[in-house]
Parts: sequence; structure tokens; C-alpha cells
Amino acid sequence: MQDEQQKSSFSIKEAFLNWLGLFLVLVAAIVVFLAINNFKQIIHFGGYFIGLVKPVLYGCVIAYLLNPLYKFYYRLLQKPFDRKEGKLSPKLLGFINALAITFGLLTGLLIIVILCWLVLPQVFSSLVTLVNNLPEQADYYYNRLNKSLKNNPYLVDQIQKVLLQITEYADTKMNTELLPWLQKDLLPNVNTYAVQLASGVMSVLNVLYNLLIGIIVAIYLLLSKRVFAAQAKKITYGLFRRDHADILIHYVRLADKMFSGFIAGKIVDSTIIGILCFVIMQVLHLPYAILVSVIVGVTNVIPVFGPYIGAIPSILLILLVNPLQALYFLILIVVLQQLDGNVIGPAILGESTGLSAFWVLFSILLFGGLWGIIGMLVGVPLFAVIYEIISDYINARLESRKLSTMTEHYLDLKEIMNTKEGVVYVAYTEEELSGVKKKENSGKFMVALREIWKRKASAPTESKSEKQKKS
Repeated sequence: MQDEQQKSSFSIKEAFLNWLGLFLVLVAAIVVFLAINNFKQIIHFGGYFIGLVKPVLYGCVIAYLLNPLYKFYYRLLQKPFDRKEGKLSPKLLGFINALAITFGLLTGLLIIVILCWLVLPQVFSSLVTLVNNLPEQADYYYNRLNKSLKNNPYLVDQIQKVLLQITEYADTKMNTELLPWLQKDLLPNVNTYAVQLASGVMSVLNVLYNLLIGIIVAIYLLLSKRVFAAQAKKITYGLFRRDHADILIHYVRLADKMFSGFIAGKIVDSTIIGILCFVIMQVLHLPYAILVSVIVGVTNVIPVFGPYIGAIPSILLILLVNPLQALYFLILIVVLQQLDGNVIGPAILGESTGLSAFWVLFSILLFGGLWGIIGMLVGVPLFAVIYEIISDYINARLESRKLSTMTEHYLDLKEIMNTKEGVVYVAYTEEELSGVKKKENSGKFMVALREIWKRKASAPTESKSEKQKKS
């Protein structure tokens, strides 16, 4: 009787689980169908939700950037107490934690204030000098061009024709497009543009407000980061199998290591490049040293393309003052980038991502095309994590098939053979690579292919009656 009751209860549970699985599949299908039909509403709600939690997102970013400073001060403050025997009391740990967060936040704000105090006045004076020198530079180039054109009547005639065509084109555009736009679009919609301007000002104030709230959120996140990490692990082990949860936590740690190491290293690297650029520009007496150094340092944060993005406007600025000095600056940028790429960058970043130059370029192009400047900044560490996951998966598959995971064994690989001594990786010879034995190799391949088809053709096939008997 007990066995029958156990069997009946087991069958009921099995049926319940089967029906529950079918019910969940139906629910998932309905949810997917509704999501596809209401895609625009979902996107609108997603944007509205992101707008609501934007201070929290700002706080997460600020906390992540302040985390290295927090760790540094936490270890520094904890050192005097580590020599004592026994564990530290929770109150003392809380006090050390609060002091580390305070010092980290103050250090971050102090760095920003010092940079603004040193850079902004110089940048402002450089901009004022640039504006004041523009008329003189324009007059200088005009006189120089005028002198050179006096000795070339044919060139003067051609330039006059081009200028006449440009004037006629501009006059036509003004009469056909600009004046109608002013009469029909601009003047009637002045109130609308004023509202848009006001909304832009409010957007700036909203960003400042979100930053202020984000700093407060970052403080709470740093205070409770161990608790939040423990809760995240608890949820992970509750939702996934233990081995799957271990793998997920491992790759989250790997992503944190990649992102924190790359971002912190890039900031330090770009700061050094900006300082070197300023010092050398001062030695060479190049104009707008502070302004150009800030541009070069900030844009250097973007891998590969950052130096060129910063160099182009800087060269144009110096070109307005002196073309020869612009050439000197171009040589300076080339030397600095070689120094950064071969000495400073590897010394600071090291092998933080483990990607080759090709994959770095590929990741910047891919994520830069998807997310713009933000994609260029986070593309390299993000792709490094994806690359590591794929590499680990492929290596695991190779190990399960008892094959080598070393890339060197697959260089110029021809075939893999199983022998009594073990697995042998046969590589192409130099003659085969040069194409001398191309016909011979292709003949061997065709012979092997024919043998495979012969085996399939000679294999006994079952008749329909035999298949029906088996079924």
C-alpha cells in the first residue's frame, strides 16, 4: 500500500511539474507576443524609468570611480589596527569605513577643484588671446595673399570668378531659402525657441541636481557595498545552480577587474600625456599650451582614435598663429603617441585586457558605432570580457575532446592524428605552404573524400518493411 501511495504521489508531482512547465511556456509566449505588439510603449516606459532612476545611475558611476580611492584609504587606516591580536569590533570597522569614504570623496573633489583652478583660468585666457588675435591673423594672411596675387594676374582672374560664383550662390540661397525661413519659421516660432532654450538651461540644472543626488547615493553605496555584494551573491545562488552561479560570479569579478584597471590606468596615462605635452610646448614656446594640453589629455582617454581627435583641432588653433609651429606640434604629437603606445601605456596598463591591437581597434569601431563616445570608452574592456568568456568556452570544449588549448599547436595546422604515443598535430611543410605540392595535396583530399562516400554508399540500407517492423 505504501509503495502504491508513493507511486501515485510521485506521478501526481510529475504531472504537476509537466503541466507547470507547459503553463510557464504559454505565459512566456504570451509575454513575448504582447512585448512585440507594444514595443514602442515599452521603449517609452523604459526611457521614463531610466529618467526616474538617473540619480541612482549617476551614483553608481561615481561610486565605481571613487572605489579605488576608498580601498586605498581603507587599507591605510586599517594598517595600525592589524598588528593587534583579535578581530576589530564592528563599531571600529564602521568608523574606518566612514573615514575612508570621506577621505576618498574629499580627494576626488579636491582633484577636480585643483584641476579647475589650474586649468580654467589658463583656458579662458587662451580663448581670449585667440579671439583677440583672430583679426590680426586674418589681416596678416590677407596682406600676404594680396602680395602673392599681384604677381599672378591669371590666378587673380580665376579667384575673382570663383568669388563671384560664390557670391551669386550665397545671394540665391539667401533669397530662396534664408529669407523665407526667417519670415515663415523663425519669427512665428520665437516663443517655441525661447521655450527650448529655457528647457536646455533646465536640463543643465537637472544634470547638476542629479550629480548632487548621485554623490549622496554613491556615499550610501560605498557604505553598504559589502552587504549589496552579499545580497547579489545570495540572489545568484538562489536563482542558478551552484556551478553556474560560481561561473557567473567569476566573470562578474573578471569584468570588474577589467573595467577598473583599464579606466584607472587610462586616466593616469592621459594625465601624464597631458602634463608632458604642456611641458614640451612651454619649452618650445608653442601657443595655447594649457588649452591644447587639456584637449590632448582629455581625448587621449579614448583608445587609438583619441590622439587624432585631439590633435586635429589643436593643429588648427596653432596654424592660425604660425604654420611652422603647427608643424612642430604635429611632430610633438607623433612622438608623444609613440612614447605612450610603447612605453607609458604598457607600463601603466600592462596586460589589463589581454587583447591584440586588431581586437582593440575592432572593439572601438563596433561599440563606438553602437554607443558613440561612451562606446569608445567602455568598448575595449567590455570586448575583453566577451573575448575571455568565448576563449574559456572554446578551451573547455577542446579539453573535453582531449585536444590542446595552446594556440601554437594550431599554427599552419594540417591535421590532427591519434597515435599510440598520443595526439599529434601535423603542420604543413614549407613546400606545401608555398603551393609546390598543391596538386598532390588536393589529390589526396579527393581520394579521402571518395572513400567516405563509398563507405556511405556501401553501408546496408534498411527497407521500408524493416523500418515499419522496428517502429
